Amino acid sequence: MPAEINYLIDGHKKFRQRYFEQDPTLYESLVKYGQQPRYIVIACSDSRVDPSIVMNCQPGDLFVIRNVANLVPPCEMDSHYHGTSAALEFGICSLGIRHVIILGHSQCSGITALLEYNKGNKTFEKSSFLSKWMELASPASDYTLKNYQDHTLPEQVDICGKHSILHSLNNLNTFSWVKRRVENGSLFLHAWYFDLSTGKINFFNHERQQFEILS
Repeated sequence: MPAEINYLIDGHKKFRQRYFEQDPTLYESLVKYGQQPRYIVIACSDSRVDPSIVMNCQPGDLFVIRNVANLVPPCEMDSHYHGTSAALEFGICSLGIRHVIILGHSQCSGITALLEYNKGNKTFEKSSFLSKWMELASPASDYTLKNYQDHTLPEQVDICGKHSILHSLNNLNTFSWVKRRVENGSLFLHAWYFDLSTGKINFFNHERQQFEILS
């Protein structure tokens, strides 16, 4: 076994010591009563943005869905495979979770690659899984490059990332079981943006139509 895997083995030992030897009550409850998370977090696969760490949560607190650039596809009733949609359906319809948070972040590699690709820089193959997936953020990329072409790339990534979250928020409402619950007040949708350089989270204020510091 490669030596670098020992880091994970040691981490697992510490996890077991904390949750199964020192204080086993949390997992005893999770085993006895099953999972009852109160929040769905749709987060990026980026290794720097672990929702449980960013929000200091315990096992069982969050139902986490992770993919490249924290995107939500529109509802598509076909015979294809839909991992993000399936996880959303399970969390909302089966677990009865009342809050969905789309958690974007600064320096997103997926958003950066999409912007560069749309500028003519070849960052991925047109026929790749990544290029097809990132098409979901194309409206945000088009908006950014049209209106903020004189901005620096990091600034464009922030702008595009935030607009991509809002586009995904709109896509959530294409699912009938989401739209119905939002309208009757049993489901709440949130758009959050994590700044890697400051550690702060911005949330989208629907009344003011702008991102503001979460306090």
